[in-house]
Amino acid sequence: MNVDITRDIDFVKSVVVDNILFSDIKPSLIHGFGLFATQSISKGSIIGLLDGQLMSWEHYEHIENKIKNDMGMYENYIFMEWNAIDEDTLLVRPFRTKYSYINHSYKPNLEIKYNPMRIVAIEEIKKNDEFTLDYSKEPLRKEYRQGHGATYL
Repeated sequence: MNVDITRDIDFVKSVVVDNILFSDIKPSLIHGFGLFATQSISKGSIIGLLDGQLMSWEHYEHIENKIKNDMGMYENYIFMEWNAIDEDTLLVRPFRTKYSYINHSYKPNLEIKYNPMRIVAIEEIKKNDEFTLDYSKEPLRKEYRQGHGATYL
C-alpha cells in the first residue's frame, strides 16, 4: 500500500487546532509526524497553553469506548486529546491540537508547567529542531503506564 505523505500531512494540518507557537507538523524520525520549530526559541519561552475540560479517567474511557464501539472505528486524526492533572483527573480537549504531535523523549527540550498549564522551552531550541516532551513526567495512572503507556514510556 502506497502512502502519500504529502496528502496525509496536508490533511493533518487542515484538521488540527493550532495551539503551539512557532511550530509546524512534519514527518518525524522519532515517530510518525512530529512538531518542529519554525524559528529559534529561547530557554524559558512559553510556546503554548493547554486548556480543556476536566474529567475523570473513567469518564474519558467510557466516552472513548463508546466512540470505538458505536462508530466501528476510532479516528486517527480527530479525537479527544488529554493531559493528566493527577492520577484520577484528565484535562481533555475534544479536537486534536498541535500539542499531540510533540513526541516523547527522555531528553526533552520542552516541559509542561501547571497553573496555568503551559508548555515551556527548557533549553535553547534551534529552527527546525523537533519539539519533545518526557511523557513520563505527567502524573499518569499505574494502569496507563503498564498498559498503552508501556509501549513508549
